[in-house]
Amino acid sequence: MRGSDWRLATVTAVNTDGTVDADGIEDIRCAETYGLPAVGDVVILDQNSMGNWLCRGRTTTASGWTNLTLAAGMTNPGHGWTASYLREGRRIWLRGRIGPTSGTIADGTTLLTLPEAIRPSAAAAWAVARDSTTVPATIRVEITSGTGAVRTYQSSNLPSWVALDGITYTI
Repeated sequence: MRGSDWRLATVTAVNTDGTVDADGIEDIRCAETYGLPAVGDVVILDQNSMGNWLCRGRTTTASGWTNLTLAAGMTNPGHGWTASYLREGRRIWLRGRIGPTSGTIADGTTLLTLPEAIRPSAAAAWAVARDSTTVPATIRVEITSGTGAVRTYQSSNLPSWVALDGITYTI
């Protein structure tokens, strides 16, 4: 009889039956908490005394937050968090401030496009904080369905920055 063990591995394939392959091990069952596995995830694998494998889920960076790539002409305005996301199971959290490299953010501007693995299944919108040049200091931010583009909508009193802080959704 063998003992049990665990190890870190990198996912090399996501199979249609809900299993994954990692580091030469095939058809590893995934724990319910490991939703939406992706190739390249660094995961924790457990092996029981019978030799069966279980993928517990992905590991995170020290903070758990992953920086987002901003659209051309957008930048972090130098105050607040850098635009980033945190994934906890199927829950996604966004944070950070985004501003234009110059001027203001035009109505309908795409701030960034979310990575495919964290896009919501339907369009969603939130009222978020913006610069305080107008009252109320809020603006609508929308994530488009399909493409995952994050856009702002404000027809007048255009903002010099917007915040993603507090946006959360499930995938």
